Amino acid sequence: MKKVILFACIIMITGSSFANAPKISEKALKAFKATFKDAENVQWSNSENLYAVKFSQQGINTFVKYDEEGNFISSRRYYNAQQLPVDIQCTLKKKFADRSIFGVTEYTIGDDVNYFVKMEDAKTWITVKIDNMRNIEVTEKYQKI
Repeated sequence: MKKVILFACIIMITGSSFANAPKISEKALKAFKATFKDAENVQWSNSENLYAVKFSQQGINTFVKYDEEGNFISSRRYYNAQQLPVDIQCTLKKKFADRSIFGVTEYTIGDDVNYFVKMEDAKTWITVKIDNMRNIEVTEKYQKI
């Protein structure tokens, strides 16, 4: 009798785990697997006709959105200075020589890529936006306490 109750509990727990799993478009899943073969810690979610996947790859935390047909919509990636394109690294070192890079957020929508680089010195934090054309703009500045 105890075995029957234990088995029933296991079935209920397992079933409830799968019941809450999001339904993902086969085309979105196929596009993801073709592009990000070595993705780790993959977590999917969906709303309406959009499918979002959160994962890490080579130490970079990434969020990607697909439509129902598996077309790329957008991505957001978080990483450190070493993963920035070399030309951006050089420009930032030259323009902000007294600051160090704390972290990078890269937003991509279609062909448009923007980098938001958090930089710091002893007294302030700033956010520098770099667009496709390599235009640079300070978008935030905060005093450290």
